[in-house]
Amino acid sequence: MTRSQKRILLLLLVLVLAAVLLSGCGGVDPNTGEYKPGIFEPLAAPLRALIVFFHDKLLAPVFGEANMWGWSIILVALLIRLLLLPLGLKQMKSMKEAQAKMKILQPELDKIKKKYANDKQRMQQEQMKLQQEAGIMKAQMAGCLPTLLQMPILFSFYYALIGLAAQGRIDGASWYFIPDISKPEYRQGMSWLTNDFTLQKLTQPDVWPYLVLPALLAITQFVMTKYSQQAQPKDDSNPASGMMGSMTWLMTLMFVWFALQVPAGLSLYWVVSNSFALAQQLYVNRQAHKWEEQLELEGVKTAVNKSPKAEAEDADFEDAPAQTPAAPAKTTQTKRKRRRKR
Repeated sequence: MTRSQKRILLLLLVLVLAAVLLSGCGGVDPNTGEYKPGIFEPLAAPLRALIVFFHDKLLAPVFGEANMWGWSIILVALLIRLLLLPLGLKQMKSMKEAQAKMKILQPELDKIKKKYANDKQRMQQEQMKLQQEAGIMKAQMAGCLPTLLQMPILFSFYYALIGLAAQGRIDGASWYFIPDISKPEYRQGMSWLTNDFTLQKLTQPDVWPYLVLPALLAITQFVMTKYSQQAQPKDDSNPASGMMGSMTWLMTLMFVWFALQVPAGLSLYWVVSNSFALAQQLYVNRQAHKWEEQLELEGVKTAVNKSPKAEAEDADFEDAPAQTPAAPAKTTQTKRKRRRKR
């Protein structure tokens, strides 16, 4: 396993562990019901205050109390996405840059693959070296940064909501078809769904509404995955690319499993955030041809010039068997004719 594969696998394990811990442990004391600030409180507190501000100062005075907590969450989600928009566009540009560079580099990668066909470890090392010199790995890692940044924001939003639930602010607050956006409770886990489970239970009015948002989350995450895979460089020999694709699918399953155990308000935030990101991706796809014309490809051209191509050709020339010149062959035939005449 390469170093890049180990790093990505370690990242996935960390994300899974974080999801397990957060889904099983809340920031509320089970005995007193009081909210206890955790490590995410520095970010959770401003998010909580922002949700309350939108509800108390902007929405509720104008539109009334009905459904306004849900709309406050939506406004906060949109605001966060707008603040992260420059970073998100930079991420997508980085992925397009990696894709364009990979197209130029592909012939050299194929030559390395052919040269080291019997030594896969050496083949991967040479290909990774070439991709690093071309800046492809750097562009791919830059593309992962906004995704990683979303994780602490998501966890902080989780603590912001359970803090509001502990204060009694969002208890019983409905949002259209969802009876209570503070449910499922953070300490229930999956028990609200798995206890006495039957297919008929899925149709109950206190169950099915809480399955809609996780289902929408799965759909939006699936579509985003397809678009992100289209933006990835198409190269079977790039282990980082393959691992990133696998990690995206595993993270999708993890997110849906996580969404079934947290308040519906967090799932609402998640779906809105994904929908905004999807719209952003559609915009990027329309602008892709303009970006490709502005890409800096000097690094990949330098890497191509430094590739083992010239060394391979020199080695093939040196290893080639020496051929007997044509002139000596004719001289031998002349000597034979002279002997026959004698």
